[in-house]
Amino acid sequence: MSDTDHSTPSSSPDSRAPASALASAQASPRQPTGLGRVALVILLLLAVILAAALYEQHRQYRVLQADLQRQHTENTQLIQQARDQAAQALALAHAQAAQVEDLRNTLDATASQVQELDQALQLMTDTGSDLLLLNDIDHLVTMAQQQLTLGGNVANAIISLEAAQAQLARANRPNLAALQQSINGDIDRLRAVATINLPALSGQIEQLSGLIGAAPLLVPDHAESVVPASAQPNASPAPAPAAPPAAGAASTDQAGWRGVATGAWHWTRDSATQLSQDLRGLFDVRRVDDSAALLMSPDQALRFREGLKQRAVTAQLALMMHQSRIWKSELARITQAIEQRYDMRAESARQALKLARALHDTPIEVALPGVDNSLAAIAAARDAEAAQENDLSNDGAASPDAPAQNESDPQPPILRTPAQAPASAGAV
Repeated sequence: MSDTDHSTPSSSPDSRAPASALASAQASPRQPTGLGRVALVILLLLAVILAAALYEQHRQYRVLQADLQRQHTENTQLIQQARDQAAQALALAHAQAAQVEDLRNTLDATASQVQELDQALQLMTDTGSDLLLLNDIDHLVTMAQQQLTLGGNVANAIISLEAAQAQLARANRPNLAALQQSINGDIDRLRAVATINLPALSGQIEQLSGLIGAAPLLVPDHAESVVPASAQPNASPAPAPAAPPAAGAASTDQAGWRGVATGAWHWTRDSATQLSQDLRGLFDVRRVDDSAALLMSPDQALRFREGLKQRAVTAQLALMMHQSRIWKSELARITQAIEQRYDMRAESARQALKLARALHDTPIEVALPGVDNSLAAIAAARDAEAAQENDLSNDGAASPDAPAQNESDPQPPILRTPAQAPASAGAV
């Protein structure tokens, strides 16, 4: 407005004031000022920023909504799977409960049957049926007799007799006291028997087999153990180290020729010793009873050792089976072979010969007592039961006042002796 006023100084202020105001009002929208432009730019920036913020918020909302929808779907599937598994577990629990109930019913039925059988057995035992007890005792005593006769096993025989003794003690029958005393006597006699230490003898046989394979023969072979030269009895001693020369030049002529003489003497002695050893190695004089022992080849020596090891294994089997004749014959042949074919100058050969002789002199056959007293007591108890049954039957038949038994009445149980019992009853 100031510019307009300065441009028209000639006009009056009263007449031109409205025109200048109208001109300034028309010119202001066309040419905005610097502050308006900055405000317009700021408004545009704010609008763009708000639009971008709204767009980003809308995008994040859609992403979050998709994640929530996916999680909801997964949770729904997990819940359905959990429901299915729970239904399967419930069905399995019902099935197992039904099986447990069936097993419980079966157990109750079995328990009732066992109780009935126990009552029946107790009734049979209380009524005086000692034949079943005698059959059991006879079976156990017969097993003990077989263990002693066939295998010579004292421990198993004692176990069988102790089982029979315990069964008699549980039965508590006064009429079988003599049988119990006979079994006790047989157990005491078996416990007093001196047994053979089978593990120790078996270990000695294995040691003998090892010595047979390692001891040197009269003729060297490949199986002999290599003895180092330092351990040989005829090994020459190591030469003494030469004396160091005297330090300094003050030695006399007498000390010089004495040193030369001493060195010559040691050299002569070592040479003579080595020569004597070489000559002694060329000739070996010894006494040999079997001329064939010096004619064996290395292969024959190897087969000879294997044959002796087989004899040791046979002796070990004879030990297990208590075959005294085979035991002594095999060890006698092993002893003879060691004496004739092995070099007795070696310590291993002498040890093998000593061990073979000791094993040959060891008895492996021990006289075992039998259980004849128990078997005789069982036969006597059977005869007593049979005689008592015959007496009872004769008394019942001879009594005239005995009432006639009605055909509808149940028959009383009849106790049979082993001769009268059927074949199926005897095989208890």
